[in-house]
Amino acid sequence: MNRLALVLIAVAATGAGAQDFPFAIRPPAARVVVTKDVEYARADTMTLRMDVYRPADAGSRRLPTLVFFNRATGADRSGPFYTAWARVAASRGVVAVLPDVRGGREAADFQLLLGHLTTRGGDVGVDSNALAVFAGSGNVFAAFPFVEDPKQTAIKAAVMYYGTGPVTQFRLDLPVLYVRAGLDRPPVNQGITELAALAVTQNAPVTLLNHASGYHAFETANDDDATRDVMEQTISFVKRTTSSAYQAAIARGIREASAAGFVMTRDYKKAAGVYAELVAARPTEPRLRLSYGEALLGDSQFAAACTEFEKLKGKGLGPRDLGLPAARACMQKGDADAAIAWLKSIPTRFLPPSVRTEAVFAPVAGREDFKALFPAR
Repeated sequence: MNRLALVLIAVAATGAGAQDFPFAIRPPAARVVVTKDVEYARADTMTLRMDVYRPADAGSRRLPTLVFFNRATGADRSGPFYTAWARVAASRGVVAVLPDVRGGREAADFQLLLGHLTTRGGDVGVDSNALAVFAGSGNVFAAFPFVEDPKQTAIKAAVMYYGTGPVTQFRLDLPVLYVRAGLDRPPVNQGITELAALAVTQNAPVTLLNHASGYHAFETANDDDATRDVMEQTISFVKRTTSSAYQAAIARGIREASAAGFVMTRDYKKAAGVYAELVAARPTEPRLRLSYGEALLGDSQFAAACTEFEKLKGKGLGPRDLGLPAARACMQKGDADAAIAWLKSIPTRFLPPSVRTEAVFAPVAGREDFKALFPAR
């Protein structure tokens, strides 16, 4: 059983109610309308239901919605911890949904829930085009791979708190707020660090938010302004990233973002293919063509890379940003004179001394014009 579950059991055993439940942001009783036991599906012999928390002043408006991915059914789905979170979210203009999610059937139940919210969510004020998912602790293990499944396009954003899951490929169209509790157990935080690093390497839109002084389940463990700020940032993230403008920006940049991710994962052939398409569509953008040339260089297409770099002379790029990859490409093409000319185009103060010992320049290491590039400093 995960630590968050143990916290909730301990609170339930003491008979703590919603108003005295220890939560960093006090869950307001007013300004929130709760609709209980809304049926969202029938599975096997069970009717699956959800509780919906809405701002009292929402009227008929459909609002961004935060759906909590938590293994619980019946009354347990609205235990003190998640009830508190739902009330906080609703008090800040977000619809919160606490659904039945059965252990061992998490993905299947959540799929049914998404189907209902996208077709009937408007009945309870849900904006089906602005769905975000929250998971914390042990729930992250099932939730993270679910939201990162490229088929789950109904999910527009996700929030993952102090947990990890088996994700190997991140969606480039899914903004994720990944929250780390700095005082959590070292193995948990090591897993979070590694998973966040993988996401960044793939150039996925993942934001790591480190609550340095927070314990696991800091919403109940840390009654302080730092915790309240993390929670407020969470709600703000959901509202901002599910907006149509934000989603449109993600969509516009996804091809170029994918190409950059291919470079970082050293899949240069795929990167070069995507960049070739982008350059054909946007031939006057120097930074884009520079990235194309670098992908060609990584894919050992040295002559093609030299050609692309040559087109960028006088286009306002940094002399080192252009000169170094161009020199390396031309050197490996077999044109040492062109390589040295590119190195000469870089002001001495910007030319890294390490270039002198790079293996790629070994064939010209004895040339006087090459040695002259590296005066004693």
